[in-house]
Amino acid sequence: MSLKRRSEKAHENTKRHGFIRFLAFAAIIVSVVFVGYTVISDNIQIRSNNQKIEELSEQTAAMKAKNEQINGYLENDENLEEYIEDIARDKLDYANADERIYYVIPAGN
Repeated sequence: MSLKRRSEKAHENTKRHGFIRFLAFAAIIVSVVFVGYTVISDNIQIRSNNQKIEELSEQTAAMKAKNEQINGYLENDENLEEYIEDIARDKLDYANADERIYYVIPAGN
């Protein structure tokens, strides 16, 4: 083999190795970007889920308190009448026959 052919072959090998290095480097960069994006998006999702958990825990505590109140009313008939009266006053805006209901309207600013 002549020296010229060897140098051409060496040059082709160098090109081929350079291209392979470029592809490997590009694959590493793409992998790093993908992993970084995945980690960041997962952290955002975790924060969002933690906020939902806190909201649901607060709602659960409020419902438990309301259930305890209702169970207290339902323990005997006297409390049941009080519960019905509270519901009628608060939810339905009812009043006894001898009562007057006044609505306070704030002054316009």
